[in-house]
Amino acid sequence: MAETKFHIREVCHNPRDGDFILAAFDSALPHLASVGSGGQWGSTPFSERTEARQRAYDSISVSEASRLNQEGSEHGKLFIAEVEMNHDSDLQGLSFRTDDHGKRFLSVGAAFVRERWWPGYVKAHDSTKSIVENANANGVPYYVEILISDFRTGAARKGAGAVLLQEMKAYSISRGAKALYLDCWAGNDGNLVKFYTGQGFVKVADFLVEKPGSGGWPGSLLKVEF
Repeated sequence: MAETKFHIREVCHNPRDGDFILAAFDSALPHLASVGSGGQWGSTPFSERTEARQRAYDSISVSEASRLNQEGSEHGKLFIAEVEMNHDSDLQGLSFRTDDHGKRFLSVGAAFVRERWWPGYVKAHDSTKSIVENANANGVPYYVEILISDFRTGAARKGAGAVLLQEMKAYSISRGAKALYLDCWAGNDGNLVKFYTGQGFVKVADFLVEKPGSGGWPGSLLKVEF
């Protein structure tokens, strides 16, 4: 099987990119439930979550402000992974664009990385807050806030996550980062943790986010140093 060739789009200023991110997250929920990872994100569609919607559209505004070097803006970068599709492909209901030459590009994945940004639960947790403090004091840490592929696109999305991680590593290095961090769900035998360690990340801490009425959300903090 031929390896998919991805086009990575870095100019992401259209609100439809936010729509795509939310749709991609929504598409992951049935898959996660089918493989025993339903506890990762639950069952409520991201498109119906106020905070998730805000994050998706904020990623566009932060990335665009950073790209244009707007004074006082945060530094961050949104990447959209695309695959060129022939005109015989049925893309109804999917996120795609047509360029000035008539070529069609199907959006298959998205990633957003930010400078000196940490999730509140990572900053506050006893197992991770000292790591956050040390990282902030000894360099310019970057953090993966969003990484998702669109399960609606089938085989076209395969490999997009790994390619997007490489793009975020390269961007972080170009910005002078000493390390790139991310966190992920640690349940279901740590399968997601294994994916990230396979991409060069090292686990630095485990934590549990307390959630009323449940056993909590088990997570792991990982990093790759440059």
